[in-house]
Amino acid sequence: MTIYVHLPVLIVVVSLVYSATRYDSWNKILREALHWGVRMTSFLFMIGLVLYALSTFL
Repeated sequence: MTIYVHLPVLIVVVSLVYSATRYDSWNKILREALHWGVRMTSFLFMIGLVLYALSTFL
């Protein structure tokens, strides 16, 4: 198994823990976790895209 199998679980857990440190209400925790998870996933995707482009074209 590669480490990438655990990446979605790690993103969910980190997002929930980060959100729970900021809010007390479950509605706000889940909403912030969703937003934070989307931001983190898009950031990691962009890093992967840049690294792929650099390895392909250079």
